[in-house]
Amino acid sequence: MSHDSLLIFAAILYIVSASLLYRSIGKRSTSLQQASFGFALAGVVVHGYAQYTHWFAGAVPDVSVAPLLSLCALVIILLLLTSTLTEKRLFTAGLVALPLAAMVLALELVIPHQPFTLDKMSTGIAVHLVSSVLAFGLLSIAGLYAFFVFIIDYFLRRHHLNPVVRTLPPLEVLEHLLFQLITAGFLMLTISLGSGIIFINDIFAQHLVHKTVLSVLTWLVFGVLLFGRWRYGWRGSLAVRMTLAGVVLLILSYFGTKLVLEVILGRSWQS
Repeated sequence: MSHDSLLIFAAILYIVSASLLYRSIGKRSTSLQQASFGFALAGVVVHGYAQYTHWFAGAVPDVSVAPLLSLCALVIILLLLTSTLTEKRLFTAGLVALPLAAMVLALELVIPHQPFTLDKMSTGIAVHLVSSVLAFGLLSIAGLYAFFVFIIDYFLRRHHLNPVVRTLPPLEVLEHLLFQLITAGFLMLTISLGSGIIFINDIFAQHLVHKTVLSVLTWLVFGVLLFGRWRYGWRGSLAVRMTLAGVVLLILSYFGTKLVLEVILGRSWQS
């Protein structure tokens, strides 16, 4: 089975799992939730094999944004499945995560992109690039989760429990997963900044200064948020606003700088 066929099959399994999970929450059915878990597990197996064919079957793996986002989606679904073995059961958050994972797989299939390989780069630059894209993927998905947390919190505060809100996972489940994503993304962003300072010549050069400053601001926003969560128990609307602010800075850092350099100025960050 080809890589693209594996992605399509995994996306279908994730959608079926999300549909069963939606029905299980509405009907409070344990059997439906178990069936949903089974389809999600099958999706992870297929998705994992697709990742294997991408990273290990070819001569030089492609590390552009789409494949790394797909890897992030796989890690998140694995996190949900393995959480059932702990006290923090997060599988109901799959109502949001599973469709997002299917969407990421679909984007990997349909969005045209030029393969980006590491065979001609030093190890330090490779670490910087991979950690940068992983940070972008994890924190962007965290931003989507923050949006769902905002919706649930908004309706709960107004005691407006419509049928859609009733079927969404509990707020504390989504918040717990949100902060796990932020923590992982913050770690990747820290590695990205650290490796950039060490391995990129003159990281504050004129053509890199905007990207560097925005990345540092993003790091500070998420660092303060994680500290506030640990020290003061920050949650709800404050956590959502800070998460979305950090994601906006991250998007400006990645796409804004890319637009200015490559489209307007016709330059590369390496030049």
